[in-house]
Amino acid sequence: MKHILTAAQMKARDEYTIREIGVPSAVLMERAALAIAEEVLSLIREARRPARVLCVCGSGNNGGDGAACARILHLKGVDASIYVAGNPEHFTEDMAQQMEIARKAGVPELKNPPCREFDILVDALFGNGLSRPVTGTYERTVERMNGAKEAGTRIVAADIPSGIHADTGQVMGCAVKADVTVTMQHVKAGLLLNPGAMYAGRIVTAEIGILDRTAEPDGEPPIYALEDADLVRLLPARIPEGNKGTFGKVLIAAGSSDICGAAILAGEAALRAGAGMVKIVTHANNRQAVNAALPEALTAFYEDGDGAAEAVLDALDWASVVVAGPGIGTGGPAFAILKTLLGSCRLPLVLDADALNCISTHVELLGDYRGPVFITPHVGEMSRLTSVSVPDIKCNLVGSARTMAEMWGITTVLKDARTCTALKDGTVFINTSGNDGMATAGSGDVLAGLLGGIIAQGGDLTMAGPAAVYVHGRAGDAAAAVRGRSGMTARDITAHIGEVIG
Repeated sequence: MKHILTAAQMKARDEYTIREIGVPSAVLMERAALAIAEEVLSLIREARRPARVLCVCGSGNNGGDGAACARILHLKGVDASIYVAGNPEHFTEDMAQQMEIARKAGVPELKNPPCREFDILVDALFGNGLSRPVTGTYERTVERMNGAKEAGTRIVAADIPSGIHADTGQVMGCAVKADVTVTMQHVKAGLLLNPGAMYAGRIVTAEIGILDRTAEPDGEPPIYALEDADLVRLLPARIPEGNKGTFGKVLIAAGSSDICGAAILAGEAALRAGAGMVKIVTHANNRQAVNAALPEALTAFYEDGDGAAEAVLDALDWASVVVAGPGIGTGGPAFAILKTLLGSCRLPLVLDADALNCISTHVELLGDYRGPVFITPHVGEMSRLTSVSVPDIKCNLVGSARTMAEMWGITTVLKDARTCTALKDGTVFINTSGNDGMATAGSGDVLAGLLGGIIAQGGDLTMAGPAAVYVHGRAGDAAAAVRGRSGMTARDITAHIGEVIG
């Protein structure tokens, strides 16, 4: 599990290491520069030919990393130069010191050089603290660097691509498009969230000796990203002597009259996730299609009228977890089902799709529910739930998911290209598995069923949301390897759940 940091959290660790522990800032800068230089050397070895390298530096400490990197490369015999885009009058103490050392070491300092003449550029303009749009000379420098990249120059970013907001991943006016980002000690949230993730290229985390504090500044909840090794600990263990009842029962209230694809996808995903039994409650018009597509599932059907609520109520004593929403519509039966669940159920409850649209005008009902609640909105559904615009949500996925989770005491899975799952204590998990082939109809229904299947088997209920999202993405990656990203479907994702879970 990777600990992901914001700019404020990284700054606090920097200051703690320097001021309280006593590690000189120059030592940290040297180690950062060495890590960047090693990545540049790796690119040179990969190309199997000499390279001209230009370290493009700002006036702050990120520029100091670049100047030190140029000196390290120069002393190793690389044709490395420095271009200072920042104002020398605004140099930080460490940047001024590094420039003095570089000059004494004989590193060439160029004035306004054509970036396209270099094989590799080191982007050391701005670090994690950027908080305003890139303009003026810096903007023109970024444009020249990106133009060089389009012509074949490789770019290595120091800590974060210049112009990317370290917390949100947003482009601050313009940003450098790196091939590789060497980030110091911890990955920053903006490197994982789009569009920052698309600008970062391959991410290399360099251990440079910055020490962790025991608590975040101002008590800010942590951010994490799961890795493959975490699944062994987070997913429920199989019991050799178990039976179908041992592994839980998922009740899925899904589908509406003649609309049953979402119900089938969710049901199959729950079974693939390891649930022992699945029961689908849906409209009677779906009887033949559901029974044919998913013979492993139990079924309960209702006609038009009040039967929907009764069918769900009758099944609650049977279930271990309830998944509600995929394809149920926003008509009378859907509202009856949700009213019954929110008023009579105490089981873990996963609300997806139409269920979220139904309660968007009565969100306070989430806080009244007496059992654990998991919601899985995409950004459009989140907008309806919160009355915040889609662009504003996309600009702050971590904050949006966290606010919803803390406000109502629920697990919030905010779905996007980089899904953010917030626990009710504000802890957020940014998901790094998955691919753009998963942007296909039914993918969200698969996730809802998968989450229900994991919850049904017991285990760590708190971590069920992040685990399900990660498994969902890994199954999507496996599907893409077989079908290709353009041609994969939601059922392809479902087919690979089992091999990811094991």
